[in-house]
Amino acid sequence: TMTMMTVIVPTTDHAPRVVDVQAFIDAERVSPLQKRLLFLCFLVIAIDGFDTAIVGFIAPAVRAEWGLGVAQLGPLFASGLFGLMLGAFAVGPLADRYGRKSMLVASMVVFGVASLASSFSSGLASLIVLRFLTGLGLGGAMPMTITLASEFCPKARRSSLVTLMFCGFT
Repeated sequence: TMTMMTVIVPTTDHAPRVVDVQAFIDAERVSPLQKRLLFLCFLVIAIDGFDTAIVGFIAPAVRAEWGLGVAQLGPLFASGLFGLMLGAFAVGPLADRYGRKSMLVASMVVFGVASLASSFSSGLASLIVLRFLTGLGLGGAMPMTITLASEFCPKARRSSLVTLMFCGFT
C-alpha cells in the first residue's frame, strides 16, 4: 500500500535519497490532482449507486413488456447483486497483481459494455446474464475507488474525504 511505499530518488552525489510517499502526501495540502481523483471516484460510485437503484424502477416496465410474473423478476434483481459481490471479491487480488488503476479501468469497461448491451436484451435470460456482468464490473470498481482515494489522501483528512467520495452511492 501507499502507506509503506518509499521511492529511491537518484542524486548527483551517488547516494540515493529515500522519499516516504505517504509522508509527502501528508505534509502537503490536497492538490488539484487529488481533488480530480476524488471527483472521478465519486462519479464511479455514483454510477454504481444509480445502477443498483434503477433496476427497481425499470422492473415494472420489463414485466409489462415481456409479460412476466413478479416472481420471475427475482433472479433479475439477484443477478446484479451477486455480480457486485463476486466482482468485489475477485478484483482485489487481481489489482494487487496488475495495479489498481488498470483494474478500475477494466471494471468500468466491463460495466459499460454489459450495461449498454443490457439495453438491447431480447429476453429475461439474456438480461439476467448481462445484469450479472454489469454487477461484476461495478463490484470490481467499488473497492478500487475506495483504495485509490485512500492512498492519495492525506492521513489527517482521509476518512472524511473517502466518506465524502462514497456519498456518490446514495
